[in-house]
Amino acid sequence: MSAKRWRTDVQGLRAVAVGLVVAAHAGVPHTEGGFVGVDVFFVLSGFLITTLLLREAGESGTVSIPQFYARRARRILPAATLVILVVLAYAAWQLPTTRLSDAASDGTWAAFFLANVHFAAEGVQYFQPSEPSPFQHYWSLSVEEQFYLVWPVLALLLIPRLGRRGFTIVAAVIAVASLAWSVHATGENPTAAYFSTPARAYELAAGALLACWGGRLKGAASAAAGLGGAAAILVSTVVFSEATPFPGWQALVPTLGTVALLASGADAPTAKLLAVRPLRYVGDISYSLYLWHWPLAVLVPEALHLGSAALEMTVAVAAALLLSALSHRFVELPFQRKQVPVLSHGLRSLGLWPVALVLAVGSGWLTTGYAAYTEKERVAEAQAWFAANEVPDTAAETGGPPQVQRELRAALEIADRGGPIPPAVLGEDITEDRWQKTYGDCYANYGDTRAADCTLGDTDAKKTVAVVGDSHAGMWLTAFDDLGKENGFRVVPVVKVGCAPYPVQHRGKKMTQAECDDFRAWTADRLRRLDPDAIVSTARGQLFMPKTYDGMSRDEQWSKAVRSTVTAYREISERVVVLGDVPKVDHNPADCLSAPEADQRSCLSDPDSRETSSNELTEAALKGTEATYVDTQRFVCAEDRCPLVVGEKVTYYDDSHLTRSWVRHVAPRLGVILAPLI
Repeated sequence: MSAKRWRTDVQGLRAVAVGLVVAAHAGVPHTEGGFVGVDVFFVLSGFLITTLLLREAGESGTVSIPQFYARRARRILPAATLVILVVLAYAAWQLPTTRLSDAASDGTWAAFFLANVHFAAEGVQYFQPSEPSPFQHYWSLSVEEQFYLVWPVLALLLIPRLGRRGFTIVAAVIAVASLAWSVHATGENPTAAYFSTPARAYELAAGALLACWGGRLKGAASAAAGLGGAAAILVSTVVFSEATPFPGWQALVPTLGTVALLASGADAPTAKLLAVRPLRYVGDISYSLYLWHWPLAVLVPEALHLGSAALEMTVAVAAALLLSALSHRFVELPFQRKQVPVLSHGLRSLGLWPVALVLAVGSGWLTTGYAAYTEKERVAEAQAWFAANEVPDTAAETGGPPQVQRELRAALEIADRGGPIPPAVLGEDITEDRWQKTYGDCYANYGDTRAADCTLGDTDAKKTVAVVGDSHAGMWLTAFDDLGKENGFRVVPVVKVGCAPYPVQHRGKKMTQAECDDFRAWTADRLRRLDPDAIVSTARGQLFMPKTYDGMSRDEQWSKAVRSTVTAYREISERVVVLGDVPKVDHNPADCLSAPEADQRSCLSDPDSRETSSNELTEAALKGTEATYVDTQRFVCAEDRCPLVVGEKVTYYDDSHLTRSWVRHVAPRLGVILAPLI
């Protein structure tokens, strides 16, 4: 828009949009639905770009595609490329080497404006990624740029031939088709739909239709539209959450709210409020703020470890505001004002596209190369340390089970001496050392209410042991499989991830209460039909449980549920064993092992966690039931500390699950304890 036609309230609306997104990502109370700020941006983009295209067509009779992409290059590429380069440089300097290849890959997809395709293909959960990519927010830029591959071409083909009305009809058809697809796709595959350009196109098309209309409401209608639009966005922010199917029809609420605000015109009360100078300034820097806020929200807590999530996010937001102001002033504006030699002038700005790609891809290549170099350096230094230092002998006695406590104490001694991560231990290998890799057909996943028939151990044996529980039962299947083969009993897993066998309330994000309850009912029937000689049960302590429910505290709920379940098991089998839980560790194991300057001391953990505190409740709940409690913390901790590395073995593959190889290692010692019980 020209300065004469520029609406200052639009900048204020940009400020609201980015503010909602930042607030949601920072965890500000009552802004969980702040992700709708992206939808506000989409409508704004569709409105502003289409306004420019219509004006160009009206003044010249056509649309210049090269000029369009030259303007887009000056607008988006300098700041977007800068953030990619800075984040990759920081990643190479500070992030664990296990994450560098992912960062380089994500940055490359972002540079090609295909981040949404990449994250959808990876099955990334936008609201609950296990390790969020610092480039995840580039998905929305990708949606816009993919939309703009088509939109100006449609304007070029349609406006000169069909006029404004014909272009409007086509835009309306696209909007309706996109909305229909969005509703369908959100129901079928919400993860992919969230990142989908076809599922989001109706939001940009809604803004485009408003531009095609070209009018403004007046008087009472203007005021009502402004207030109604603001209310729609506010309600979306407060009411929507990660549980809301999105985009689907739900995205219509912030979309139509934004359309109403824009349609109310520059003289509406809401527009005058949006046009205040502070909001306009935030709107000016909103693009840079959007780019900077997410990587800082991801990386600042990891870097500072301040012990307060609120304080860490405050620092991240403050840093984002500062960097945004600087990049807007010294990166965005010089290109937009054509103050940069060569690449900011006319069609020569098209050269920004290949330059940006070369810089991003080259930085990604350097990042992965640096990761390989640092890994070689680490291995060499570790080999030198172990060659120069005597370490305790942790080998088990010949022919006997491993002396796990002795091994753990020896590992702690090495850690206290500053021992490095052993050369043979590779962080990237740890995540593959999972029980699911072997027993993928032996458990119920999210969405399942029963498990497939699966028999382990000595499958021809008459004696049967049922292993019941969630993923913390599943991680012990390697041990029971080995023990069954060696001692002549078959093992039947009755396992569902995320669902404890005890009838407690869950607040898990991937599974409904009804789904878990249905699996528990199926479990009870399965055990009665199986009639096992022994039942072994375990679960992650108090996972996803609310603080209070039905007048009972979390501890009271857990104790009552454990006791009632074990009592029911005793009616099925005379031998019932409950395994205690293992502690949650303080870090991501793969990251800890591959972090800069990592050693065995830095990967020690304190055993105190909710998982282990629930063990006392579990053991107490068994009194009088004739079931037996088995402490499993002895297999991972000694002297009130838990080493991640023992010899050349790694104990955990994530923050709460034991590696398959460690479980196999301690299985003989577990067998000694269980032999008289099962």
